[in-house]
Amino acid sequence: MRSKGIDPDPVAAENGRTFEEMMERLENLVARLEHGDLPLEESIRAFEEGIRLVKQCTAVLGEAEKRIQRLTQEGTGTTGGPLRQEEDRGGDELPF
Repeated sequence: MRSKGIDPDPVAAENGRTFEEMMERLENLVARLEHGDLPLEESIRAFEEGIRLVKQCTAVLGEAEKRIQRLTQEGTGTTGGPLRQEEDRGGDELPF
């Protein structure tokens, strides 16, 4: 079970975490910061860790978006650019 406090080495602690674990940690950090009972130095460390988590989560989401786009393109037979299904199928027709 992970501690609800600030990790002594946040960078090492973040390695190997899932997206969901990073989001949970970020939520915990935000709650602690909003509560306002942390000393200044600990607040700064929590903020720094939160910024790193936001960057990591953003990167994970970006990669997931790329995978979804690639899978969608493979499934529809397109090779690039935005999907233009509306024009390809002639208006109101269903694509199948």
